[in-house]
Amino acid sequence: MDTFNRPALLRHAVEALFRQTYPHLEIILVNNAATAETVEYLRQVEAKDNRVKLVHFTENQYSWDDPLKLVNCYNAGLAVATGNYVFYQSDDDWIADDYVEKMVRLFVDNPDCTTAAGLPVSADIQGNIIETGPRKKDFRQRYTAGMELALNYLRGGNMYGAPGTIFTIKRDVLVKAGGYHRNVEDSQMFGIVPFGISGFDETALFYWRRHEGQLNKLMNAQGYWSSDEFFDLLREWEIEQRWQVFGNEVAREVVTTLQKNHYRSAADWFAFHLTSGNLKASRRLTQKIGGHRGFWRQVPWALRRRIIPMGYLKGPIRTLFRYWPGLANLSPRLAAVRNRANR
Repeated sequence: MDTFNRPALLRHAVEALFRQTYPHLEIILVNNAATAETVEYLRQVEAKDNRVKLVHFTENQYSWDDPLKLVNCYNAGLAVATGNYVFYQSDDDWIADDYVEKMVRLFVDNPDCTTAAGLPVSADIQGNIIETGPRKKDFRQRYTAGMELALNYLRGGNMYGAPGTIFTIKRDVLVKAGGYHRNVEDSQMFGIVPFGISGFDETALFYWRRHEGQLNKLMNAQGYWSSDEFFDLLREWEIEQRWQVFGNEVAREVVTTLQKNHYRSAADWFAFHLTSGNLKASRRLTQKIGGHRGFWRQVPWALRRRIIPMGYLKGPIRTLFRYWPGLANLSPRLAAVRNRANR
């Protein structure tokens, strides 16, 4: 668990770890050049419980120029871990008192289990449970072939719907895979989970706070888009080559669908920023992904999804083609959109 400047939430998270019914823990807390109040609390818990290990950074690993440099904190924690299983938890989340015990049991009961997860429960910043109605995701058996879980998720099924870092992973498996990649979520779901059995206990509750200070929300609001990390993962972890063990057709499907989903999600955020008048964020996003034709092919549809009547879209679309006049040359569809907006 890394931390910087929210000691009240950190205290709540750590106290939940101290209450775990499974006692054999390493609680690795990473001081990400934290505030004085936070550091003081870290010193207190280190003195209180000999299961606590502190890792210190003198320079904060987060910056708007490179938000995902934060993964350095995860790997610094992994480097000092000695337990059989490891999971990362944000300091604004917390787990039920029996969560670790139930995760360990999944591994012990099935030696082929390499990853495990509980059930995510949404909460607000005050820790109140957010009632979201009947559950729509995370319907799966106690043990599932990881390949089936990953494909079901990729194809829009209902077997998985948790925060991307919820997985507890065998430490040696995580280390062998390359540790925590900067594209944490996709690396775990498509680079680790598929190649073993994945355990699940819906009675093991992982409380996930939803609030405006969430890293993904802050990044999206600024127009930051992790395309470099996404394509680095495909290349560095050789995702298509790894998936060849399940056949060439499946391996190709995984990579092409991941790319399409990446482009579509980026286009949706671009359309949101553009139609909201946040040109700075939309421009920053395209600086990351604008060199990919697949992204621009998704843009017209994203704009249509955002505001259907073309009359409302003409202003944003004209602005778009003023900034990037060469877009119309990428496809006949984009050229038609430009011409229609200019009428």
